[in-house]
Amino acid sequence: MSVFRVVVLGDRLNSKALVTDVINRACGVPLAEAEHLTRQLDAEGRAIVGLAQTRQDAEVVTARLLGFGLHAMIEANR
Repeated sequence: MSVFRVVVLGDRLNSKALVTDVINRACGVPLAEAEHLTRQLDAEGRAIVGLAQTRQDAEVVTARLLGFGLHAMIEANR
C-alpha cells in the first residue's frame, strides 16, 4: 500500500495543455489519464497525480512538478 500521495493544486497561471503535459511527463501518467486529472484539477482545485511508497520518492515527483511551475504537495495516504 502506498503511503504518500502527490497532489497538484490548481492555479490560474498554467494552461490546461501545460498541466496535462507536465503530469504526463513528470509523473509518467498515460496521456488520457493526465487529461482526466487536469479536468479534475480544474473542477475541484486539486488532483492526486501519484502515489509513492516512501516520502523520498514522493519528494522526487513533487520536485519535478514544482520545477515545471505547478503547485504540488505531499500528503500522507491514510
